[in-house]
Amino acid sequence: MPITDHDALDELCTACGIALRYQDIWGNYHQPSFETKQSVLGAIGLCLNDNADIHRQLEQLNLRGWDRIVAPVIVVPENESQIRLIITLESVQIGRSVSWVVTQETGDVRRGDWTLKDTDAVAERIVDGIAVKHFELKLPNLFATGYHQLTITTADGDKVRTSLIVTPQGCYQPPQLNRGDKLWGIAIQLYALRSNRNWGIGDFTDLHLVIDMLAPLGVNIIGLNPLHALSPQLPEQASPYSPTSRDFLNPLYLDIEKIGEFETCEEVRQLAASREFQTRLNALREANLVDYTGVWSIKLEAMNILYRNFRHRHIRTNSARAKTFREFQADGGADLQNFAIFEAMQSQFQRQDASIDSWLLWPQQYQDPDSDAIGDWVASNDEEIEFHQYLQWNSELQLAEVQRHSAGCGMTIGIYRDLAVGVAKAGAQTWSAQSLYALDSSTGAPPDDFNLHGQDWNLPPPKPQMLVNEAYEPFIKTLRANMRHAGALRIDHVMGLKHLFWIPANFPAEAGSYVTYPFSDLLAILALESQRNQCMVIGEDLGTVPAEVRAALESKNILSYRILYFEKNWQQGSFKSPSDYPYQAVATIGSHDLPTFSGFWQESDLDLSEEFDLFPSPRHQQQQRSKRARDRAEIVAALQRENLVSSEDLNDQQSTVDFCSQLILPVHRYLARSNAALMLLQLEDIFGQMQQINLPGTVNQHPNWRRKLPVFIEHWLDRGNLAAIARAITSEREIPNQH
Repeated sequence: MPITDHDALDELCTACGIALRYQDIWGNYHQPSFETKQSVLGAIGLCLNDNADIHRQLEQLNLRGWDRIVAPVIVVPENESQIRLIITLESVQIGRSVSWVVTQETGDVRRGDWTLKDTDAVAERIVDGIAVKHFELKLPNLFATGYHQLTITTADGDKVRTSLIVTPQGCYQPPQLNRGDKLWGIAIQLYALRSNRNWGIGDFTDLHLVIDMLAPLGVNIIGLNPLHALSPQLPEQASPYSPTSRDFLNPLYLDIEKIGEFETCEEVRQLAASREFQTRLNALREANLVDYTGVWSIKLEAMNILYRNFRHRHIRTNSARAKTFREFQADGGADLQNFAIFEAMQSQFQRQDASIDSWLLWPQQYQDPDSDAIGDWVASNDEEIEFHQYLQWNSELQLAEVQRHSAGCGMTIGIYRDLAVGVAKAGAQTWSAQSLYALDSSTGAPPDDFNLHGQDWNLPPPKPQMLVNEAYEPFIKTLRANMRHAGALRIDHVMGLKHLFWIPANFPAEAGSYVTYPFSDLLAILALESQRNQCMVIGEDLGTVPAEVRAALESKNILSYRILYFEKNWQQGSFKSPSDYPYQAVATIGSHDLPTFSGFWQESDLDLSEEFDLFPSPRHQQQQRSKRARDRAEIVAALQRENLVSSEDLNDQQSTVDFCSQLILPVHRYLARSNAALMLLQLEDIFGQMQQINLPGTVNQHPNWRRKLPVFIEHWLDRGNLAAIARAITSEREIPNQH
């Protein structure tokens, strides 16, 4: 029979963290449809065909917490003198002893026991005919921050273990920020770098050149796009925000000529010096768009040769370099092994049939990473698997050297890495941890000013309860992987720590609903990993962000991400003055999903949205054109209030290229003058690039994630007034702060 008990369905949604309404960026409230609620519940793992299914699932959810002695993980701040925990035992245990043992990370052990009293009971229910009680007990918090194991043993000898995570009060910040300094840096799309020596795409050695050039100009931070692994078998799927795994690096950024074997491998040196190879290289370098297929092809050809040489010269002789590689493999453990297995298998299947572009299309026996078939395949393909581990090892070595070089050049922060909100459905991470992800849903965003149809990112969301059941281990591993070799981590869509907008399969983006996550626990763990890695955290908190969420982020020393276009006094329509920016923030003109300053001023983004039919209606298009005209006028007014442009500078050509170029220096001085602790400029703005990096709502219509910078690194100081803008920013940033 059909589902008719909508009240019970809503109760089930609430129990699963599915929001029954949400507020959009314009303040309007929306309620998910019945179909959306049913589909999201199905994606979580609850199959609902009738009212009986709903009530059965409600009963099971109500038993959650009553079916085990203690929760799978306990997260507690270090400044609490006692750890409060709930244990669940039969009522007959009252008056009996329960012992506890905490094994700390250091190996130190603390012990104690409780005698259960009736006054400790805080709730009771009958489970399978047996009276069971929740007992609230206290544990002295004598433990350093870190990951510990709590073992509880009942009087009957039942034993259970749980993770005890003790967390610091906030994220790490460098001493300069703690004393109120105001720093600045440059945001770079690494793939977009052009140089006379790279192989058609920016690489880790290009970053060395950039650091050498920018550090003397006062740059203290270089922001990068996500460096997550993308699939070499699917080279045109180039979005760094849709990776195959967030826990491993993209070997496309390797400088092949800096890999240890290159100098001694005659075969690869002859290949690289050949006329045909150099012709291919020059074509890749000169192209205005990254040719991902061409770059992957030429780099993989060389990397395969280098790997064979490595096996011959080092693995065969068990050299010191081979031992270092073996240590890397051991440290990577099962996660590195599974990633490499996936990459090798996907490569093999695609060689057999190019249409097999997802593990969901593999033969059934290979879709389970723990199957016997996988074990048999691994045993006969060890070198193919090891090749991908070799690429990860060299990527880690080169990235680590970049961060060391930034510190050696005096940069306060150095590299800031970017953490994408999720992973591709067809990728290595979902194959390795299938139970963690809701593969029948996608993460996205409801409609807003720049994306009027909403956004579907085609990234399967993690299931909140599975994160808890695994004691947040997947989240912890991802943080560690991305905080390595970085002075800061930018978390894309940081609201994802609190809730994600789930879109059921085959539904439009507007039809999604928010699902909540254990926000306080995730924030606390983020602070712990930040302190351990001495890596500050920036939260991309755009869109509708409740005040209490921003307050929670600020309390953990997480910097807010403030974009000029959105920093307005909304009732008046004017732009906020520099002194109104909070100190705990990063100020920047735009981002990878927004128009460049030139594109914003000349409305190229609106032209593209019109061309690709991204406006819901002609009325919306006209509203956006009118709003843009007002924004241009308000930007000029804001610059005038700061005496950064004079009336003589103004004329009737506010939408022309010339007038836009005249504003580049004043706009950057405006943001540099802001109270924000960090200020980032984008090279696309400095060099007057019109087209934006990524146009949300498009896939192949626009060259997303492909457009290179118009200027080679070697000529940066000769074009776009970079040095003059750097001097102006440094001067503005050195003015005593007002926060």
